[in-house]
Amino acid sequence: MQPSRIALKSGSEGIAAINTIMSVMGIDLKTLRPEPCVEGYSTPGGYSARAVHPIALAKVMQIARLIKEEFPEGRSLSAIGGVETGNDAAEFILLGADTVQVCTGVMMHGYGLVKKLCTELQDFMRMHDFTSIEDFRGASLPYFTTHTDLVQRQKEAIKQRKAIRMGLQSDKDWTGDGFVKETESMVSN
Repeated sequence: MQPSRIALKSGSEGIAAINTIMSVMGIDLKTLRPEPCVEGYSTPGGYSARAVHPIALAKVMQIARLIKEEFPEGRSLSAIGGVETGNDAAEFILLGADTVQVCTGVMMHGYGLVKKLCTELQDFMRMHDFTSIEDFRGASLPYFTTHTDLVQRQKEAIKQRKAIRMGLQSDKDWTGDGFVKETESMVSN
């Protein structure tokens, strides 16, 4: 987060995240040469496309939170990383991105991907009755917390389920509201 913070504090109007991640794809254990190789040699290359999407989502979420917390006047956030579908774009917008960029997806699937992506994003918006991207930009950010908080929430949920079960000692107790509450407590979503 430090590079984003420094750039924004230094006057940058926005952040584009993320680019490819420098990586070594592997080593051929027979030849002992890095892969991929050209005439037996290689160089670290860009880890991108679908493989980088989860990493990009996490980084965009962190930067969006940084902007929200430390730059209340707002800054622009452009999301990049493994975008091949409208749902991919929607995920980035739900995390607070103002724009979404596509590169490798178009390189691999052609420019027709852009129209398909837009159609899928519109389908997503219709499904949720959104009329504007502003209706859902950043909507998922409030649901991120810390590991410690998640553990505490789980402990509390288990405690509540146990308390409900304590009141349900026999088959005659499994009726009406008690039955409904116990059933609902078993559902994770």
